[in-house]
Amino acid sequence: MDDELRTHLDQLEAKIAEARADGQIDEAERDELRVLVERVRTDLGAGEADREGLAEQLEESAVRFESDHPTVAAVIRSAVHTLTGYGM
Repeated sequence: MDDELRTHLDQLEAKIAEARADGQIDEAERDELRVLVERVRTDLGAGEADREGLAEQLEESAVRFESDHPTVAAVIRSAVHTLTGYGM
C-alpha cells in the first residue's frame, strides 16, 4: 500500500477517534468508519482490492458524513482521491 494512502487512512482513524471523544459521532458511525478503513487496509495490503468498489464505499461514507462531520468527510475524500490515483 502506498505511503500517501496509508497516511490518509491514519489521519482518518485519528479524526474518527477525535470526533468520537468529542461526542461528534456516535458509536455506530465510528464502527462503520473503522470497519471501512480496516477493509481498505486489508484488501490493499493483500493485493486483492477492488479499488473502484472501495473508492465508491469511501465516497458514500463521505457523502453521509458531509453535513454533520465535514472534517471527517474531507479526510475520507482525501483517501478516495489517493485511492483513485492508482489507475482506476
